Amino acid sequence: MEVIAISNSCEYGQPGIFRGHLRFDSPRLAGYKWEICEIRGKSAGPRLCICAGIHPNEVSAIEAAVRLQRAFDPEIMAGSVSIIPFINQPGLFEYPDYVCPLDGKNIEHTFPGKKDGTFSEALCDAIMNEWCDGADCLIDMHGGNLRENVSKFVIVQNAPDAQLSARARQMAMCFDAEFVLALPTRFIDRPGTYSPSAFARQGRLAILPEAGANGLATEDTVSFFVDGVLNVARTLGIISTPLSEIRNAQAVCDDYLWVYCPVGGDFHAEVEPGARVTKGQRLGTMTNLFGETLTEVSAPDSGCLLWRVTHPSIKEGSFMGAVGTLENRPS
Repeated sequence: MEVIAISNSCEYGQPGIFRGHLRFDSPRLAGYKWEICEIRGKSAGPRLCICAGIHPNEVSAIEAAVRLQRAFDPEIMAGSVSIIPFINQPGLFEYPDYVCPLDGKNIEHTFPGKKDGTFSEALCDAIMNEWCDGADCLIDMHGGNLRENVSKFVIVQNAPDAQLSARARQMAMCFDAEFVLALPTRFIDRPGTYSPSAFARQGRLAILPEAGANGLATEDTVSFFVDGVLNVARTLGIISTPLSEIRNAQAVCDDYLWVYCPVGGDFHAEVEPGARVTKGQRLGTMTNLFGETLTEVSAPDSGCLLWRVTHPSIKEGSFMGAVGTLENRPS
């Protein structure tokens, strides 16, 4: 990994605020560079990595990553905070919903990647093994794409190591979330998976907060990310200011069930993200362009609606939302 400072920067790796660009080692990533801000205290301590922009239209997370660059004072902090505000560089100014334009892969679902793979695979490998090398925690911020309404929730990975699982939940509870989604262990062994799952496979810690709607940067959502990250930094011992207040329920979910469109048409939603649902409950109806009902869409299990697609026109077989099943629910 090569880093190049801009004019108003300290030297990389020294106490102070570094601003500049990095290039990763893989030849698959040649020709691209990433903005990076790293704030390092005068005393040793934990290393926290923060990223956004895996999906270019999730703008509240990107704005939060920009604001966080000015939220840490190297004079009064311990350890370091490293921030990459925009990961999907080939998607910059292209506005793809979910994928990297170079290989058509969803970077969010490509971890741990591989160094000699496609661009997205090489990028995931570089994030994990170059930039996040030695990190105590990665916070991978997401949510609120152009066609989505997303509740405030945080994804963590249930791991065979109970201590790692507990630590992940502790970090997730730093966010004022409606739900904490603890993925079941089957996600760890998937060849292409979420960052928390890939990190847990290596006995490492990553969390993935989500919030937002329709590609809009709202103050409420930006603050959700900023306040949550600062609480993580406080919990790690990087900064010593008081924790911000948690107001939401932080109900824990233990599985992530995607809802797919049964037939192409227009979806008329009857349930919004954050709501509790029961198995078989109608989430909405699909109609054709004559306004005739084609079918109903039902919840696959009891739990809560985590997010849904907001554009009514949905292709058959496409995802349209997700339900989190609540932990410790009645059998």
